[in-house]
Amino acid sequence: MERERADKYLPVIIVLLGAALRLVYLGVVPGGLHQDESFVAWNAFAIYHEGMDSAGHVMPVYMADWGDGHSALYVWLTLPFLLFSKGQALAFVTRLPQAVTGIFTLMAVYGVVRRTVGRNEALWCLFCLAVCPWHVMMCRWGLDANLAPGFLIFGLYFFVRGLEKKKYLLLSAFFYGLSLYCYAVIWLIVPLILLLQIGYGLWHKRIRVDGCSILAAGILFVMALPLMLFVLINQGVISEITLPFLTIPVMGGYRGSEIALSLSQMGSNLHRAVSLLWHQNIGAPYDILLPWGLFYDIGRVFIVAGALCMTVKVLRGLWKREYAGETFLYIQLAGGGVLTLFVTAVLHQINALYIPLVICEGYGICCCLKAVAKYRKSLAKTACGVVIACYLLCLAGFQRDYYTGYRTLVDAYFAAGVEECVDYALEACRENGLDVITVEKAAQWPRLLLYTETLPSEYLSSVVYDVPPAPASFVKDGILVKTRIDYEKIDLKSVYILYFIDEELFEDDFELTRFYDWYVAVPRG
Repeated sequence: MERERADKYLPVIIVLLGAALRLVYLGVVPGGLHQDESFVAWNAFAIYHEGMDSAGHVMPVYMADWGDGHSALYVWLTLPFLLFSKGQALAFVTRLPQAVTGIFTLMAVYGVVRRTVGRNEALWCLFCLAVCPWHVMMCRWGLDANLAPGFLIFGLYFFVRGLEKKKYLLLSAFFYGLSLYCYAVIWLIVPLILLLQIGYGLWHKRIRVDGCSILAAGILFVMALPLMLFVLINQGVISEITLPFLTIPVMGGYRGSEIALSLSQMGSNLHRAVSLLWHQNIGAPYDILLPWGLFYDIGRVFIVAGALCMTVKVLRGLWKREYAGETFLYIQLAGGGVLTLFVTAVLHQINALYIPLVICEGYGICCCLKAVAKYRKSLAKTACGVVIACYLLCLAGFQRDYYTGYRTLVDAYFAAGVEECVDYALEACRENGLDVITVEKAAQWPRLLLYTETLPSEYLSSVVYDVPPAPASFVKDGILVKTRIDYEKIDLKSVYILYFIDEELFEDDFELTRFYDWYVAVPRG
């Protein structure tokens, strides 16, 4: 009876723990919005209200943004949440798609591992992901690329279920299709992952070529087709496609050249990825919170153990031609590994690798405990308690640092205070009869569009470009918003938003009001 209760409630408890770690203070920690996050939020706001992005594309399959664009799925997922905020792109609302996806990813990981390996391994994998520093942190801000790991796992989950009931292959195709709209980098590995999974399933007669599998392939093809056309358009093969309800756009810049094609580039990329995993401090300071890293130090030990054990199990199965469910997990790991060859690793560019590594972590813990149990069962129970205690202590330290020192750091990088400055500056213009707001360039223009709630039609009808697509200025409700300050020509008829290091330049002629590290300067008199 106690075992049955544990089977029922323990996964729920772990998921609830993971949900709390991802949802508590979601709208205020991190403070402010990352510049890419703010662009995603503004695009969601823009499409919710007028159905087009900053370039005027109607329902684009790829957003224009900085010129080279970003994937569209995050924007689409944000739209339903805006219904609850009456169309306002609040930080909590625009971060919910990522947090909710992360919580469902916990459930999917448990389901995948339980069906391919076993219950104990599934519980450990679920626990490791629930308390994983990387996953907690990335679930708490809305970067489009960070949807990709979750949707790859959703696709795998329904594929594994499709081995038992073939109708789930349709859902697998649907989620693998959606994954293509999460992050362009994974276009390189999704076909490889699918070919290996399908090939292994056919080899062991777990799936067959029939009407259901052909329909699943058709669903995936139809979902991928707009993106295949997008690639052709941006390679100059065909022209931009504009329909009344959809745009497949040409980008101002195209990032296909970032893919490594030479062996020397691939070697350099692999070296950088290994360095990232080893040192855990490559990238922006807000990406990784040291000393906890991506998986905690204890987690990295078990990742190595799990990867080795899984490799042995998969190779043994292939050698003996025996079915091994671990092979499907290993294919995900291999796909993430292949990705490290083709892209230069910063944290999110190889994020398809991290959940497979966490699965190796949980698998490694289980293998180690089984090895101890063969020697003495009572010792294995003690070891299990010690491992759980170590992880919970690491989690406590990570949470302490996340809500203290890291919070202060990330407030600066995410420009906390700029939203309050924009609101204050707009009000100051109205009260003082001024019609110009000039903003320090580091505030970044997507934040200005978002915080002023400027609609695409307003923006496109008034924008003056600096270096396209970056604007030099635009008009909001009759107020000219300039996106950079000329410190040689300070205008006494403009309200300014400036960073604290430039305070001295304005203190004589302006009234200064501070919000975090930012000031609003209003002309005296």
